[in-house]
Amino acid sequence: MAFSFWKKMFGDQAQSGQAGSAVKAAEAAVSAEEKEEKVETPVKSEVVVDDVEVNVPVAEEDAVAEDTLKKGVSDSKVTKEGLEDFVAFVSRSLVDNPEAVQVSTLEKDRLSVIQIRCEKRDIGKIVGKNGKTIAAIRTLVSGAGGRIGLRMTVEVLD
Repeated sequence: MAFSFWKKMFGDQAQSGQAGSAVKAAEAAVSAEEKEEKVETPVKSEVVVDDVEVNVPVAEEDAVAEDTLKKGVSDSKVTKEGLEDFVAFVSRSLVDNPEAVQVSTLEKDRLSVIQIRCEKRDIGKIVGKNGKTIAAIRTLVSGAGGRIGLRMTVEVLD
């Protein structure tokens, strides 16, 4: 098998011995690789891609994630107060004067709004360039709120 590979690579040179030492070294490397023991990894699932069956290995994180999904939302450690604390921590980490940051939650219909109050000069740091920072914070809060069945968003006030 290894020789046919090198024959394809080097053509007739491999047969005539012109590529001698390089071919012998490569064959030795291939045979050493074949002798190595292959470690079997547990298979998570078999996935069929373009009519080819592919085995997907299980990682410990995957097993933990699957267990968490099986437990469901009821075991979630996310709380409304925890999300408010998260927003306060991130906001205070971004601004120049963290003591001036105040975070509160307002209930509107079925929507919880976490409001951030800070100095005017620090608003831009929380909002970020083109609103990317506040959009990221809103995405995290909305996603975590969804885990506990709440619709949540974040607003920056002056």
